[in-house]
Amino acid sequence: MLIYNTTFHVTGERERSHFLNFMYEVYLPQSKACEYLTNHRFVSLITSLGDDVSGFALMADVRNVADLKRWKQEKEERLLTLLSQQFGEKVLTFSTVMKVMDI
Repeated sequence: MLIYNTTFHVTGERERSHFLNFMYEVYLPQSKACEYLTNHRFVSLITSLGDDVSGFALMADVRNVADLKRWKQEKEERLLTLLSQQFGEKVLTFSTVMKVMDI
């Protein structure tokens, strides 16, 4: 099992509000509808990112690398393009793939 995390850094209060609308109306519904991703968690980061910068992360479970590649090709590329068109450099993203380890 893998966890796919995409972190978003949003600059500006106005952009934060628009970003959250975009996430709830566009990004999250399409992500949740994707059969490759399960157990979605959308969180607000508590760690300070600087003046007027908010942080959010979307985490989801994915079975394997092949399913992750499908998600990225079939859905995520288009969603990130839409995000970039809407917000430009006011919203920056990076993604991390993590493997669940036994403890």
